[in-house]
Amino acid sequence: MTENKSAAVKTAGIGFGMAAVWFGTHCGGGFATGNQEVNFYVKYGWYAVPIAILAMLLLGYIHRNALIFAKDNQTYDYKSYSDKLFHPYEKIFSPLFELGFIILILCGVSAAIAGAASLMTKTVGSPYLLNIVLIGAVLLVMTIFGAQLIIDASKYMTYFLLVAVGLTFALGINAGWINFTHIMATRDSFGMSFSAAAWKALVYVGFQSFTVLPIISCAQDIKSTKECNQFFGYGFAMNGIMLVLACIMLLGFSPEVLKQTLPVHYVATSLGYSWMQVIYSLVLFIALVSTAVTLVFAVVARFEKVWTSGSGAFESLRARRIAISIISMVVCTSVSIFGLTNIVVKGYGSVGYLGIVIVIIPAIFVAGYKNKKAAQYRAANGIIE
Repeated sequence: MTENKSAAVKTAGIGFGMAAVWFGTHCGGGFATGNQEVNFYVKYGWYAVPIAILAMLLLGYIHRNALIFAKDNQTYDYKSYSDKLFHPYEKIFSPLFELGFIILILCGVSAAIAGAASLMTKTVGSPYLLNIVLIGAVLLVMTIFGAQLIIDASKYMTYFLLVAVGLTFALGINAGWINFTHIMATRDSFGMSFSAAAWKALVYVGFQSFTVLPIISCAQDIKSTKECNQFFGYGFAMNGIMLVLACIMLLGFSPEVLKQTLPVHYVATSLGYSWMQVIYSLVLFIALVSTAVTLVFAVVARFEKVWTSGSGAFESLRARRIAISIISMVVCTSVSIFGLTNIVVKGYGSVGYLGIVIVIIPAIFVAGYKNKKAAQYRAANGIIE
């Protein structure tokens, strides 16, 4: 019984660790600033809350199916994952899959680096370019030492984010509760239709679905479907609850908050607590770094295998990881000049349309079918996970 209990605890720990990677990737610059919530949910009024719940259930199911598929086929980088998933049509769909993820990397990491550097300049007063170098060094260290460091770091960052963001949301919800309940009671949709709200949420799931790629790049310890199911449960609890709380809080400060580039900062300032500014700054910085590091590591996991024997200075795995990380961050930093709102609305929106076709539909139907066939094979041959 003790052995069974230990196995159950280990399984739950693996599921939670992977869910933390998902939360760390999801809770990035657009989420922590409130920019994503406003542009994809809150501006549709009372529809925001039920639509957000449905969106996270769909996203969690997509991630679960992808994890099971990665486990069954040992595909822990997005190139091998897409080739296996789309076989025998991988030459058509895999390049589109990779294109979508590259755009997501550009949007996510550029927003994270620029946001974190600007935040340091604003709060500490250090030069912007120096901040870029410092943040780059942090990302570099975290991405060159492999998946386990990413998982461990994501766990601790998630603990802090859950507590700090939860506190911010609790105070903000309390302050705006009367306005929120009025919006819900009157079914105020700010002049928007349900179909528009549902479509926008689907686009949100579309670009967020590409976060499955950094998740599977850290999934080598996943050994069973049970662990994938626990990942789904933990992940939905973290991401779903936080997204809904964010929407409730921001609805409480609507419609004024809809005009803000940094909606959560607007709420934190409106609360009148000086210490809240410090907590919010820490939350935003950690959220930005957590997103950047998981996305950059997914690129590392993909391209570190490109250089093999005869690669000279890059024959060392660590040397390849360092080079890939540096190149990724230099490119993404150059993209950050377009600004956070443009990156969130235009960049993520474009990726979202592609994600619906390339990630959502294949994860539900293709991966779902192949996962079922693999489970039937294990059952027929008495293979226990």
